[in-house]
Amino acid sequence: MTDNQEFDQKAATFYSVAKFLEDGKVAEGTSIELELFFNPTDDADQPAFLKALKTFGYQAEVETENTKDGTREAVLVNVATKMTAEDIWLHEERTSKLAHSRGFAPDGWGFLEPDA
Repeated sequence: MTDNQEFDQKAATFYSVAKFLEDGKVAEGTSIELELFFNPTDDADQPAFLKALKTFGYQAEVETENTKDGTREAVLVNVATKMTAEDIWLHEERTSKLAHSRGFAPDGWGFLEPDA
C-alpha cells in the first residue's frame, strides 16, 4: 500500500464515519460489529491471509460469489469495535496491511447496526 493509497483510504473512512454519526443512526462510541471486505488479486494467497488474520486475533470467513468471469472468493473479516473513526481505522489499517502482503485488496467496510 502506498502512502497515497493509505491516506485516501483513511480519509474515506473518517468521512464515512462522520456521515454515519451526522445522520444520527448510530451514536459515537456505540459497540458495533465491523465488517471489512477484501478481494483477491492475481497473486492472492488465501490460506496465508486467513492464517495471518487469525494470528492477529481476527475472525474471517470466505464469501463465494458467482460473477460473469467465474467464481470469486472474497474474505470477510468481522471484529467487534466502537463506532469511532479512530477505532475503525485501526482495524482497517491493520487488516489492509495483512491483505496487501498476501495478494488481497481492501474493498470497503460496513457494520451491523446495533439493536435499538
